[in-house]
Amino acid sequence: MTYLVDRMGVDFRPYISTVLPPIIDRLGDSKEMVREKSQLLILKLMERDVITPQALFDKLMPAFTHKNGKIREEVMNCLQTTLKEHGPQSLSISRLIAPIVKLLSDPMSPVRDTAFNTLVEIYRHVGERLRSDLQRKHAVPSSRLPALMARFDELQAAGDMMPSAITMD
Repeated sequence: MTYLVDRMGVDFRPYISTVLPPIIDRLGDSKEMVREKSQLLILKLMERDVITPQALFDKLMPAFTHKNGKIREEVMNCLQTTLKEHGPQSLSISRLIAPIVKLLSDPMSPVRDTAFNTLVEIYRHVGERLRSDLQRKHAVPSSRLPALMARFDELQAAGDMMPSAITMD
């Protein structure tokens, strides 16, 4: 399928609504290879301009609350990769923060850890604006907030911020 998207490019657009739901389901597959291939296909859709990152994540929003924890985890991994590949300007990050914050309280430990790491990755790209939003607008679990703020401080002290975070402050 990835090869097909690569060959067709933007001509694949009419098939997005048909193909995306099964791709999302495959993100929750028990086999790691299947999950990786699903991730690759999602990334290829954006790389070949079949769909914009924002339009894709608009369609992926239900995956943040999917009953399968693996899907919740993988959609956040996809978000992290999208930020690295396309930058924060390609997404309306503010709309994605609330579902990620909710996942900090997920019953599954890997989902909670991925939500934490996703917020850290977002911070690397957008900087202090995320910190203030988390403190003012979002109900970050009190058990996770100090660790999250400490990790933000570590990133900043290490100079591990992206140029977009420095210019967005």
